Amino acid sequence: MTTSSNTWRWAAITGLWVLVASISFVVVVQAMLVSFAPFGHWQVPGLVKVEITNIERDEQGKITGRVLAQKEGRNHILILAKEECLKIEAEEEIWVLENYFTGGARPDQFLLTPQRLLMEYPEPLILLALLAIRWLRRAQIKAAKQIPDQPRTVWRDEFYTKAGRFSQTEASHTLEEPGQGSQKTHNDSF
Repeated sequence: MTTSSNTWRWAAITGLWVLVASISFVVVVQAMLVSFAPFGHWQVPGLVKVEITNIERDEQGKITGRVLAQKEGRNHILILAKEECLKIEAEEEIWVLENYFTGGARPDQFLLTPQRLLMEYPEPLILLALLAIRWLRRAQIKAAKQIPDQPRTVWRDEFYTKAGRFSQTEASHTLEEPGQGSQKTHNDSF
């Protein structure tokens, strides 16, 4: 069994709309987190390569999320997610993605990974998905114009053929009086 190209286009369009809806949900959640943050400020996001000097721990030995790092000889304090702090070690060089809003509700920086980049900045992905949907819809319209009109085949089952037969017999039951011309009477006997 083969699948037509039109079916593939519809499946791709549906998948892209699901992607757009899920990314829109992520953007709404991010906006809600920023709007409910009690304090903080906006900053220009960017990528920074730093060398880790120390990962701070509390009195019980648990990771706090604060990381001391050096960039071009200057000390910086990074506030990373605790899960990301487990992935790094001291004296390691890493790429850090700076968050667009610093305020305590979320970490101020993230380790640079493709997943984190898509989660933090999904707006370009939404635009690409919408452009792909537009391109697929245009291809679908163009393909529909190229298909010639085919004669429509009507399949009738036994019910319709019997109905046609009965309608013909009903016409044969009409009586025509001699000398009346076109006047017809109908036999209503059951």
